Formats: sequence, structure tokens, C-alpha cells
Amino acid sequence: MVTPVRRLVKPTTPRTVHLLNLRGILPAPVQAEATTESAFVLLAALCPACKHIASQPITVELDERRYTPDYRIETQQGELTFWEVKLEARIDSYRELFASAATHFHAAGQKFFAISERQLRRSRQHECARLVLRYGKARYPSESLHAAVSHMQALPKGLPLGDLMERVAVPKEHIFHLLAHRRLTFARGISTTPDTQIIHPEFLEACDANYLARWFGVSPWRPNV
Repeated sequence: MVTPVRRLVKPTTPRTVHLLNLRGILPAPVQAEATTESAFVLLAALCPACKHIASQPITVELDERRYTPDYRIETQQGELTFWEVKLEARIDSYRELFASAATHFHAAGQKFFAISERQLRRSRQHECARLVLRYGKARYPSESLHAAVSHMQALPKGLPLGDLMERVAVPKEHIFHLLAHRRLTFARGISTTPDTQIIHPEFLEACDANYLARWFGVSPWRPNV
């Protein structure tokens, strides 16, 4: 078993690797190759179940073939999940490999997922995630932030974004900041429209691998068992 280190691509290489530094949101920068992987990292960063994201975390031997998944996500409950980010048109050609990978990780009590750019970009959620995370870097009055969080702590079913802004007289930028830092979160899909349902994370059932799968709208890849 080998743990590789993804290096920044040289100028002569046709691919580009981005370093996503979501300071204060993720514990360490995460590398992403191309826009599809960037979308995955941004969406994962907003998920309350996500504790840590590692790029190309490990290389394993699968039927005399070496395989390195794109990402490992550690959940808040300490579970490890492994993820492959692929173009929709190419997933069918990798089904045998993904089944072998799922079998390998299943034996260790871990789940393997494959996700496509179509799933990551549904309803333009990746653009909403990028917008929300932009406000995670800003600083806002603690009184305003505390007022919004305290109000949501009394609402187990959550509240639409527009209603929260009106009730607490808090600008949407402040709420985006709270969403970026997961002090508040999205109840049903990532969006920035006024009817987007917001909820306090303490009302979530669990921040585990199942929650992470529901967040992305995918199921674990079925192992060969």
C-alpha cells in the first residue's frame, strides 16, 4: 500500500491542479484537478458531515492493478469514505474497476462512491457553493451572527432564507458566512434563493457517511460480494 503525494503539474503538462485553501472551514488545503474536482471539494466543504478531505489519499492493489481514488472524506463521526470524480460519459468504462475498489474498501468497513459532473452541477449547486464559501473569508459583527444562530436554534424544522433575513434583520451575506462555516446549513439542497430552507446543524439526525451520501445524492458503489 502506497500513499502518493499529488504534485503541482509542470507547465508542459496539459492538466492543471488547483489548491483550494478554505481557511477556517477545512483543516488543510485540498488539491483539485480541473473544475469538476473543484466542484466536488466545494460541495463537500459545506456538508456538516465532512471533517477532512484528502486528495489522492492512498494507492491500493486491485487484482494486480494499482488504483488511487481521487478523494477520501473523513466524517464527523470518524468514518472514512473514498470518492472517484469522473465525467458522466466515462463512468461506464470504469464499472469493473469501481466494483473492485468498492469490494476492497467494503472489506475494511468503508464505502466507495463514484460521482459525475452532472450530479455535482445539478441545479447549479456548485455555483451556489462557490458563492457561499466566498463569504466564509469575510468578518461580520458577532452580534448579528449570534442573533441568526440563536433564532435557528429554536426552530427544529428550519426556516426559509428570506424569512430568516426578515425576522432577524440580518443581511444574506451574514447568513452565507454562517453557512460557509456550517454554523447553519442547508436542509434540502444547496441554493441561495429566498425559499432555500436553512436549519441549525444540531437538528440533523447524524453527521455520518449516510448523511454525506444524501448530501451528494449518490449511493455507495456495490462491491463484488
